[in-house]
Amino acid sequence: MSCIKRICIFVCFMTLQASEYHSYDSTSPRILRSFDLDSQFLPQQYEQRDAIKENSQYFLKRFENSYMFIPIIRNMITQERLPQEFLFVAMVESEFITNAQSSKRATGIWQIIPTTAKSLGLEINDYIDERKDPIKSTRAALMYLKYLYNQTGQWYLAVMAYNCGYTRLQKAIQQAGGDTSLHVLIDDNKKFLPRETRNYIRKIVAMSLLFNDVDFLKENDLEYLLNRGATNTLATLKFKSGVPLGLIANSIGLSLKELRKYNTHLKYAFLPPGPASKKYNVHIPYEKLALFLQNFDSSSYKANSAFVLHKVQKGETLSSISRQYKTTISELKRINGLNSSLLTIKQKLVIPIPKKSTRKNIN
Repeated sequence: MSCIKRICIFVCFMTLQASEYHSYDSTSPRILRSFDLDSQFLPQQYEQRDAIKENSQYFLKRFENSYMFIPIIRNMITQERLPQEFLFVAMVESEFITNAQSSKRATGIWQIIPTTAKSLGLEINDYIDERKDPIKSTRAALMYLKYLYNQTGQWYLAVMAYNCGYTRLQKAIQQAGGDTSLHVLIDDNKKFLPRETRNYIRKIVAMSLLFNDVDFLKENDLEYLLNRGATNTLATLKFKSGVPLGLIANSIGLSLKELRKYNTHLKYAFLPPGPASKKYNVHIPYEKLALFLQNFDSSSYKANSAFVLHKVQKGETLSSISRQYKTTISELKRINGLNSSLLTIKQKLVIPIPKKSTRKNIN
């Protein structure tokens, strides 16, 4: 083959390569730097990126369905002066599903295990699991990532430690002879790290590249996702213990079911019992804040010092339950945010209990 032909073939090959990956030219260096990675890591991402792209409609749908939480997370990442690409740590962890759970007892958007949650100040008990609170769990996860960065000195190491644990990462580095290079630690032959962790960093970087690809987003009419995060989507309200969520839902024109979608950290339809000084987060759509300020009457729950749960049994109605607890049907509807009198078996109702009552909770 002549020299000219070889040059032509090489130019054609490089042109095809540039055409296929040109949309990353402006963003890929920044994305790699955000993880403290160099350009040598980029070629390894194309295979992973293509695998994600094959399922792009699924990931785009998950991204789209999380419109209420993504701007909040992005703003918090900015406030902590962390790279915006860390948004995709949450995407890979849970696909932004607030009540996601793993076989290892990790829970929430950031998939935090119980021991780590408690060390980060997140409350977990019979009434609440703050790992499912999109605001508190994000604050805790970012705090933990910063801690891991301070321990490791590199963001890619911090991210991998987030997945497998700092102790496990240290063991891998020791096995690698003290080498902290990414290509060494994620070598699929030497297997210093678990397969999940080796793929974890690859997925996060590949996801970051894909969702910063303007051409890819344009093809799917989702270019606006690049700028999402400029507006507030959730308002966080503080309430004392015992407040029924149904009252809050009614004040803003939402069903109780819809309100609970934003508050999966609350296990029941009322705020946990506790000291009067303690307050709990309740998140509502930001556009509903004005309605809340106009309509919510805080005096509507002060008359009752406690609430119990009643699990609906076969044959029970709102009428029979109201007689049992010496309350009214309208009060039960109001407290529970019910629009009709229809009940389902095992449905849990919040029952207001007068101060003088000593009834026990019915589970």
